[in-house]
Amino acid sequence: MAARRPRRSIVGAIRSFLPITAAIVAPLHRPTPRCDAMRVLVIGGSGRVGGSTVRWLERLTKPTKTRITTDDDDVVSISIGGRKWESYDAALRSGVIPRDDANFDFVNIDVDGDANALAESLRRWKGDDDGTTRTRTTNTEVCIVVNTAGPFQGRRSPTLLSCCIDMSIHYVDVCDEWELAEASRTKLHRGAIEAGSTCVICCGIWPGVSALMAAEGVSQLVSRLDDDDGDGDDGDVVVESVDYSFFTAGTGNAGPTIVSATFLLLATEVMTFLQGKRTYIEPWTSRKDVDFGGNVGTRPVWLLDNPDVPTTAMYLHHDRRNKGKAGNDDDKPRGDAVAVRNCSSRFGTSPLFWNYLFGAMKVLPRSLLYDRDAMQGFSLFSEPIIRFVDMLVGSTNAMRVDITASRREAVDGDGDDGKGRKREFRRESVTLRMVHPDLESCVGLATASFALEVADSVVTRGGARGGFREKMGKESTIEPGVWFPVELGERARTNILRSVRQDASVYELGEDFA
Repeated sequence: MAARRPRRSIVGAIRSFLPITAAIVAPLHRPTPRCDAMRVLVIGGSGRVGGSTVRWLERLTKPTKTRITTDDDDVVSISIGGRKWESYDAALRSGVIPRDDANFDFVNIDVDGDANALAESLRRWKGDDDGTTRTRTTNTEVCIVVNTAGPFQGRRSPTLLSCCIDMSIHYVDVCDEWELAEASRTKLHRGAIEAGSTCVICCGIWPGVSALMAAEGVSQLVSRLDDDDGDGDDGDVVVESVDYSFFTAGTGNAGPTIVSATFLLLATEVMTFLQGKRTYIEPWTSRKDVDFGGNVGTRPVWLLDNPDVPTTAMYLHHDRRNKGKAGNDDDKPRGDAVAVRNCSSRFGTSPLFWNYLFGAMKVLPRSLLYDRDAMQGFSLFSEPIIRFVDMLVGSTNAMRVDITASRREAVDGDGDDGKGRKREFRRESVTLRMVHPDLESCVGLATASFALEVADSVVTRGGARGGFREKMGKESTIEPGVWFPVELGERARTNILRSVRQDASVYELGEDFA
């Protein structure tokens, strides 16, 4: 007698049918992919500013690592880029680069060297172990370069940024040289859009966060001056002036590079905007006494070149209808169209004799002051004195931005408009201030905050869940392109300004940031 064939249970039938059902349903209910990793290359990461940026990237993403890591791979992988392994090794030994549980790769790269060699270094960093270029999408991995390799004075060609865009790598830098920044924005913006590369330039603490403070102040004034009917028509609002003021005790613990950059700036005429016209003035003149608040108090400041000035004057959008993200209006730069009629920037330091020393150095030939190697060498030679003075005066960084705007509006009264009304000007002003105890720390915090805002925007735009910070919006805040901080929309601006509140002793940005 043949053996009876076992009866198939209902449970077994359901189990055998599940794979078929899953295959049919999966395309209809595909889960949103999670972004698995961010790979960051901090060029200049062995220096004071770069090392601070690395430390803040680690600190700001720690909650993310705990929250979404599911295997042995780091969610945020950081590599240190530079010309010399010896500098990298010294930074590790001195603690400039953190050694706690961190494993940072060194990438040999020279931003001032041959363009082909630079591109090859980026390919090796972005590629797999066999040197081939990765093909992962932004849904699974974000690659971003953070360029802190200053001083930027004297550079004219944005070679590194161009290479990044060619490889669809996202990018931020702490550039404080206007000619280089202008070339980056005007020449590479369209290419970045086409490549899907999101880039923000001039985004340290200043320039950078300072420009966000100016944009926030303008936004507040526009809201105050908006017409009574609430139709959002602020076209008659005129931003009369934006005045930047900065103070740093000593070198702010940022080392010789900031001294070298200051020497180079003393050879640069100061770009200001007066009554809507670009005007150049001799550096370290027109002293003002400015109250920075807190324990900083009132300090003298002098005119010094700062790319915040032209970016604010020419690129600041103050139309309240553009409150979202950078790039949702016009991809074209504003060129010489002035958005702010008067704009200037001043800087001062302590002890007081440092300021007079800077003023006296203007008698040196400009060719010498503008020699990057000579000024860097002099700064390194002076480092023991610089460090000693820093120990005496501290490393506080203070920023103040004063904005004035006006609006012509119709009021009841005798007038010739045929309606018994006359036109009057209404003027409003606002002051925003921010103070941190240490320049080296806060510039790293600012740079890391910009980088993470870019990374989170890329992730969100790609449709991935999660992100690299715990508090992240559901919409992308920065579109592909090359952007100045002052161009960023309200959401990105707010996210970054809230991020840099950490460690601040003075944080006066208005009621929304209380």
